[in-house]
Amino acid sequence: MALLEVRGLTIRFGGHNAVDKVDLDVEAGCVTGLIGPNGAGKTTIFNAVTGLQEISDGTVVLAGRDITHERPRQRSRLGIGRTFQHLEIFGGLTVRENIQVACEIRRRWAHDRAANVHDDVDAILDRVGLRHVANDRADALPTGLARLCELGRALGARPRVLLLDEPASGLSDRETEEFAEILRALAAGDLAILLVEHDMVLVMDVCASIHVVDYGALIAVGTPAEISQDTRVVQAYLGTKVARDGGARPTSRSDSLPAPADPESAAASSLPAVLELRDACAAYGRIEVLHHVDLTVPAGKVVAVLGPNGSGKSTTLKIASGQMSLSHGCIHLCGRHINGTSSDALARIGVCTIPEGRGVFSNLTVRENLVMATYAGFSQGEIEDRAYSRFPRLRDRRSQFAGTLSGGEQRMLAMARALATEPVVLLLDELSMGLAPLVVDELYEIVAQIARSGVSILVIEQFARIVLDVADLAVVMVQGTVTATGRPAEIEGMLSSAYLGVSA
Repeated sequence: MALLEVRGLTIRFGGHNAVDKVDLDVEAGCVTGLIGPNGAGKTTIFNAVTGLQEISDGTVVLAGRDITHERPRQRSRLGIGRTFQHLEIFGGLTVRENIQVACEIRRRWAHDRAANVHDDVDAILDRVGLRHVANDRADALPTGLARLCELGRALGARPRVLLLDEPASGLSDRETEEFAEILRALAAGDLAILLVEHDMVLVMDVCASIHVVDYGALIAVGTPAEISQDTRVVQAYLGTKVARDGGARPTSRSDSLPAPADPESAAASSLPAVLELRDACAAYGRIEVLHHVDLTVPAGKVVAVLGPNGSGKSTTLKIASGQMSLSHGCIHLCGRHINGTSSDALARIGVCTIPEGRGVFSNLTVRENLVMATYAGFSQGEIEDRAYSRFPRLRDRRSQFAGTLSGGEQRMLAMARALATEPVVLLLDELSMGLAPLVVDELYEIVAQIARSGVSILVIEQFARIVLDVADLAVVMVQGTVTATGRPAEIEGMLSSAYLGVSA
């Protein structure tokens, strides 16, 4: 029997099942992986197991005891510990003090007078390799050591089951390898570990078994080798390739580009660059998430940025749209240096962003949504004419509230509003999110038409196979670094390795 058993776990938000009848088994003495695309429900499952999220149905059993209705603090005392996706440490305390806090709390609620807190802290410092920085303030640590400090504090409560939520985020390759060794050692000590992690190389390396969720449902359970070959898993991460008319891609797309000598050379096209990121680095607080990225969007072309969750795709788009500042490097628009330019100023000079999600004002009509684009100096008549000529379906719905449109129509409205301002470059974030495949196919055909009209497009997309049919160039990112750039046909063979940490 597994140390932690989750059966039929269901969590509803309104009428939507965010988690739908999920079963999990976490064995003592090994690392169990929990993976899935963005929005799959992984963190929601973590919150349910630790008691932070109320469940609608199902059970959570720890060592044969039903803890479904226990409070979070009681679950912690029974042996469930966790770390968080975003670093949660006491920055004003030293590393030793961070761990000591957990050890002291555990000694008090356990009424364990025999416990020697200082010996416990020393043992944990050695266990996670932090003895050399024990007296350093936590907020002065580099990211890798800060992650270990959080892990050490979690171990201070002596958990039997440890839930780790993206613990390798922000770690270098060397730090990740060292972290993997620590996980193996912890598991060998009879600890049960449930790991949510976007670094698939780490997951495939340390996990004995892996559970895969997609849209809140469990789609596969197996060993790393079995999971990497599972068709359902590959489709969940990469999407399904959609055949267009006769299987042909639009004319004048990537096939018209000269064949590069290697994948990297595609970026050196002789086409004029509209948008460029040069040696770009970016960080959230102390955690650098983008590492010396070079990216070029040529005139009138579609560039797709691909990669697994946490690879830096959305951060790249935030930088390009002015929502986030670079910590190093520069960004150019048509040769003009635009570092530090605000999002609204960029919109006025031709950088238009369509964010993830619907991107519309749901309580305004279609016409009123389009009116919002008049800030760029165009008349309402001009904007409506352009919108309805490209998206005829919106003309019949111009008096309808945007929130009542279908998901695909809301995406069309967001694109229509953006294109009405005659942008130089269009930034698309996860166009396929939450939409049916046929709708996504229709939208990407529109994207191809927009590019043919001369607009440069940078698109961030989780489902790589969907966007490759309309892309001229593709860029693969892994852990905040560009690992390959080339034409879609060259990039497609690299996707399994990038997304699932295995060879194609």
